[in-house]
Amino acid sequence: MSQPLSFRDRFDALLAAQGPPALFTVDAEGQLRLDPFRTRDGWSRLAPDAVVPLEACHCLYRDRATGFVQYVLATAPALYADHPRADVRRYASEAEASAALAAIGRPPIFHGDL
Repeated sequence: MSQPLSFRDRFDALLAAQGPPALFTVDAEGQLRLDPFRTRDGWSRLAPDAVVPLEACHCLYRDRATGFVQYVLATAPALYADHPRADVRRYASEAEASAALAAIGRPPIFHGDL
C-alpha cells in the first residue's frame, strides 16, 4: 500500500465522508470498500443512545486468534473501541499505518503488540 488507497466506488467514498460511521477494509483489488459485517459488529457494541461523530481513523487490526493484521479505515473511533477479538492500533495517517503494515512482512502475521 505505497500509494494512497482509493475507494471501490463513489458509494464507498460518500459513505466514508458523510456517514453514518462505518468500517472500510481493503478488497481483493486493493481498494477501500465498506465492510458491512465489521460495521454492524462495531455498532452492536455501542449503547443505543450513543452519539457517534465522524472522524477518520487509520488503523491496523490484529486478529488475536490468528495474528493476521490488516489496514482498516474507521470513520469513528467508537466502532473499534474495546474490540473483543482484535487488537487495534490507530495511526496519524494512512501512510503511517501502511508503513507499519509493510514492516510486518508478507503474510502480515504478527504475534505481539502492534
